[in-house]
This record gives sequence, structure tokens and C-alpha cells, in this order.
Amino acid sequence: MFFRFVTSVPLRWVDVDSAGIVNNAVYLSLMEQARFQYFQHLGVLQRPAVPFVLAETTLKFERPGRLGTNVEVAVRTGSLGTTSFQMDYEVRADEMVLVTAHAALVFVDGDLRPRPIPADWREAIEQFEEMQR
Repeated sequence: MFFRFVTSVPLRWVDVDSAGIVNNAVYLSLMEQARFQYFQHLGVLQRPAVPFVLAETTLKFERPGRLGTNVEVAVRTGSLGTTSFQMDYEVRADEMVLVTAHAALVFVDGDLRPRPIPADWREAIEQFEEMQR
């Protein structure tokens, strides 16, 4: 899978167990931080409020991560729907894939009801990912 965006996301001492292995729940936080940086890079996330919610995610653990490794997360938007979009991730350390993941996210209004993906977000994502309309 090809990723146009890769960002460094450092591990903290509290992210690992007594054996120095990254706790499985930490991967969601690493992905969330990378997703935030991805949308900042695209220039669409100007405010601290995020206009979408995570609806579903799946992770496949390929190998354990360890404290002291340089962790980076590759992020891409795989598809855009009317109100939702799919994202793919690879969490990597020292050029090895630790976790692959997929997420479904939904744009919502103030009452948390689905709403259409804003035109500026759609345009920025399509342009960056070189998606066909």
C-alpha cells in the first residue's frame, strides 16, 4: 500500500509494559496523533474541534513494538463517501511494520448526526491523495 504522508510519533515510557513492549491500546493513540497531523498537513484542521468521529477501526498486530525504537505512522485516506471516509495506517519502527489498521470516520453536526463531508475537506483530500472523482 502506498502512503503519501508519514509522520514521527514518539513513544513515551508510560506506553510500554514492564517488559518494554508497547501496550496494544497505545496504537490507537499513535494513529489518532498521526491522523491529526495528516489533516493539519492538508491545511483543513484549523481549529481544535474535530468535525468527525471514529465509527470503526480494526488493527492487525504484526510484531511487538519496543521502547527506544523510532516510531512513525503512515496515513492515507483510502476512500470518500457522502458523510464518511476510510483511512489506512501502518505503524512502523525501524523500517518494520508493527501494526496495520483501517478506520471508518464520519463527519457529524452539533447533534452528532452524520453530515456531508465539507467541500474544502473533500477537495484537499482528493488533491493530496490524487483521487479520481
